[in-house]
Amino acid sequence: MSDRLLQRPRVTSWSISRPYFRPCSDLVKELKSPFDNLPFLSQEEALKILSTPVGELELTSDYYKAAFHLAKYPGVVTEQALLGLVESSSNQQPVVIARKKAIEGLARLRCVDAIPAIGRCLSSSDPYLVETSAWALQELDCRDLKLHQVMTCLLEDPNQHRRVLIQSLAGLGVVSALPCIRTLQDDVSPGVRGAALAAVFRLCGQRQRLAELKAHLTLPIQVDRHLAIQDVINTGDVELLKAALSSPVSPTFRMRALNALWPKEIDQQEDCELLVILDGLIADDPGCLELIHSYGESPTDNFLVEELFRTDFSCCYLAVQALRSRNPEEIWPVLWQSWERAKKDYGAIYFFILLFRHLNGWPQVAKQKIQDFILMALDKCWPDFIKFKPMAILTLMQYNPRLGCSYMCQWLDPEKTPYWASRYAALQAFETFIGAKRWDGLAVNIAKLKDDPHRFVRIKAKQLELKYLDATSA
Repeated sequence: MSDRLLQRPRVTSWSISRPYFRPCSDLVKELKSPFDNLPFLSQEEALKILSTPVGELELTSDYYKAAFHLAKYPGVVTEQALLGLVESSSNQQPVVIARKKAIEGLARLRCVDAIPAIGRCLSSSDPYLVETSAWALQELDCRDLKLHQVMTCLLEDPNQHRRVLIQSLAGLGVVSALPCIRTLQDDVSPGVRGAALAAVFRLCGQRQRLAELKAHLTLPIQVDRHLAIQDVINTGDVELLKAALSSPVSPTFRMRALNALWPKEIDQQEDCELLVILDGLIADDPGCLELIHSYGESPTDNFLVEELFRTDFSCCYLAVQALRSRNPEEIWPVLWQSWERAKKDYGAIYFFILLFRHLNGWPQVAKQKIQDFILMALDKCWPDFIKFKPMAILTLMQYNPRLGCSYMCQWLDPEKTPYWASRYAALQAFETFIGAKRWDGLAVNIAKLKDDPHRFVRIKAKQLELKYLDATSA
């Protein structure tokens, strides 16, 4: 056993490592991946690749790349090319892999004419192709009762990805599948179990076992907590939102739950409760989360800093919570030892910045380096939708408001800052300047946000405008 393991404090609850698998239905519901870096292809180039025999391809991944890019070019030509892939009987690996992407593309293009071809893929021996096909049929609002029956029968096959089949049947409102879905409410897999619990409520409104989803939000394995967030979203039940917002997962998942479940019909000017929730969600205080880990003994500073690199966010939040009670003068040398490694780790960047925001009194030598770290996180080299940018905005405004205000016009511009949470964070950080000269200089930009593309930013902008009017009329 290594020295590090011998020195590791006992954790009373812990997660078992396993491969990170997300079903297609959970994956494709997200926005376009910020890490999409496939080489660009025009429609003509993609079509040319698909007309090339497999043996003549430059790369075996070319078919997949072509199918991926074709979905960006709506039209009959694109649909015919993608349908050709779906209907191909070839078992060659490049075709097999690209077929799934073609099905996904046809679903995104809302090509209802593809339903029969996609439906035939349900009989495939490849469970991943079946999974993608079931998701696509839901997206295309398939009304074919025979295909509904095929998907229902597939629930009895343990080799299938039954979570996706359950989600698709529930999304299509297939009430006849209820008896089969009910039997899976006690499945050994939390992902299948959670999907079934959500589906039963969605299909017939029965709440008897709905509260069990709350327990899924604090399961030991982080992936299961991620799936539980999606299950809560799938129920459409706002009563589960509070539990979802306290789940120890990335704030991105909790933001998705809030965005999906908060009623859109509520009068926005009366959404005081929503604004309190949003402000807390963006600030992300670990003390507001239901952490599922604990330390059996007092951990060392070195151990706690190392925990900030964990992939399980519950462990990271717990470490931040513990570090908040430590002496910044003593913590700083330990952080500095991991500085360069942290700058390459998306999760560590988030938790380093979260720690900087929630702990004051850093030594003088650290202050400029902390500011440079925050500016590094805000650099355009990072994807717009990466999770640490809103936190970096809040923290820079805390450490150097003058510098932060110089970026405010950029942060408030939906074109330059497309992530709504970053724009909201900028408003939240700037709220303390209401009535000051800095506010007057940016009042026009903030007023424009009353027409922001995202409803949460619009609500926040209206709140700030009302506060400004109250401050100036007093």
